[in-house]
Amino acid sequence: MNLPLTGERICMTPLTETDLPEALQIYHSNPAYNELRNGSAAFSLNQLEEEYRSLSMLPGSYWLAITLRDDERMIGIGHLRLEQAESQKGWISLLLLAANFQRSGFGREVVKLVEEFVRCQSKTQIHVGVVADHISALLFWGKLGYEQYRQVIAPVGRLTRPVLLLAKHL
Repeated sequence: MNLPLTGERICMTPLTETDLPEALQIYHSNPAYNELRNGSAAFSLNQLEEEYRSLSMLPGSYWLAITLRDDERMIGIGHLRLEQAESQKGWISLLLLAANFQRSGFGREVVKLVEEFVRCQSKTQIHVGVVADHISALLFWGKLGYEQYRQVIAPVGRLTRPVLLLAKHL
């Protein structure tokens, strides 16, 4: 993956294990998200390390640190997965911004950069799964042109939940 991906206000670089304590603060600023995926507002460094290692083992897996361009402060994290070369799909499996950076256009900027990157990898679709009762996330992705194509019951963090699968043709 050619990183960094740089936008007007943000930069995305690989998220490393040494970044995880800082990334944990982003989870802590989103207790409702933690509740949706783990049944508890609390989220520990051990849980994040476990998730990081588990997703890192998947082929075509990329963890992203989302930082401000001007001061390199981490404001979010993400995870992207590009499927096999013959597949036309990319997946955004995580996009989480610090609570005080939400609803300010940063998420839209991240998605635009990721979509362009996925397009440059000869992928024609990008997918995302959203917990069915996470209304603000569904509205966010819908405004960006993502459309539901299926509902599944799937593991989400430490829970099993109804998940809406959304896709956008690039």
